Amino acid sequence: MTHPRLDPITTEYLLLGLTIERAFPGFVDAYHGDPALKAEVNAAPVPEPAALLERARAFEASLEGADIEPERIAFLRAQARAMTTMTRLLAGESMPYTEEVASLFDIDPAWTPESTFDAAIADLDQLLPGSGDVRERMVAWRDRTVVTPEVAREMIDRISTETRARTARLIELPEGDEVEFRMVTNQPWSGYNWFLGNGKSRVEINTDLPIRASGLLDLIAHEAHPGHHTEHSLKEQRLYHGQGWGEYAIQLINTPECVISEGIATLAAGFIFEEGEGAAWMAGHIYPMADLPADPERETGIARAGAALRAVGANAALMLHDRGASEEEVIAYFMKYGLDDETRARHRLSFIADPLWRAYIFCYHAGRDLLAGWLDQSANQSEREDRIRRLMLEPITPGGVRN
Repeated sequence: MTHPRLDPITTEYLLLGLTIERAFPGFVDAYHGDPALKAEVNAAPVPEPAALLERARAFEASLEGADIEPERIAFLRAQARAMTTMTRLLAGESMPYTEEVASLFDIDPAWTPESTFDAAIADLDQLLPGSGDVRERMVAWRDRTVVTPEVAREMIDRISTETRARTARLIELPEGDEVEFRMVTNQPWSGYNWFLGNGKSRVEINTDLPIRASGLLDLIAHEAHPGHHTEHSLKEQRLYHGQGWGEYAIQLINTPECVISEGIATLAAGFIFEEGEGAAWMAGHIYPMADLPADPERETGIARAGAALRAVGANAALMLHDRGASEEEVIAYFMKYGLDDETRARHRLSFIADPLWRAYIFCYHAGRDLLAGWLDQSANQSEREDRIRRLMLEPITPGGVRN
């Protein structure tokens, strides 16, 4: 495929991102630009951290007065600040964890009061079947729909067909749009989208943890349609190939674009299903594939009450990296407020302890809350859908949404 001619600013942006990846593997989540640029970076020696920091600062400074479209400047400034922060850390600079999160993601890494979780757990106590310990009942509720990877694969095929069809009614998908699903092991996440370029993605589902049919709709919507895959493929088509904006030939982990991306993905199922509709569709089309018990009304209520617990992971990360808590204290926190069993709690700990993901945990609930608030300001459903399409097609930053 022919790649568009790039301006000097975005050429350096791509080269800098690919070079940081050499020093910190995982920083580049996806690259689908001109392979010659990547070959150029890979042929050079791995840079010294101090030199990389100087280069990042020079790029950030070059954006002042840059002769490119004004709507792109805010996006590139936010991304550049995160790149400078990454190189400061690589150069050995020490900074408080909260400063690290704020500088990488353009958000406020605030502690969520535990009274918020207590209120949600009290609601769950009323909604969950049975009586007694809420965590044990929540684990039992989740486990009622555990299926084998083989059955899960059949369910995923049916769910992904439905979510893609509904997404296509919301927004026009690019030619060649395609998602492949694979089962994998030994990963710190439950599911992951690898965007391959040219409108194609590979979504991997981690089978180390039990696969619950009840979670598959959110997972597939999050990773594929209308979540990560849809956003990446549309921005690739419209902004990179369509307008020659080179910054959309790459996705960078630990930058503000991740807050927007995770906000989109975390809300994705709600873009194409009204509240309660998804649970009812699953009860009618997916649960019968494995003779699973279905209670869509209760499931909708439990999901609504449990939404506040999304912030538990961020609090746990603050405990671990900012407040000096031990790993066992963090595991206990996940079990108490996240209502996790020990296996799942330890898996969640491995994510927030990972050097690549330690700050990333904030993207999920912060992105969701930020975008949900903005979408809820819509005057009607038509305006809401227009705003969803803007998220998929325009350069938007967390600061831009707040303002």
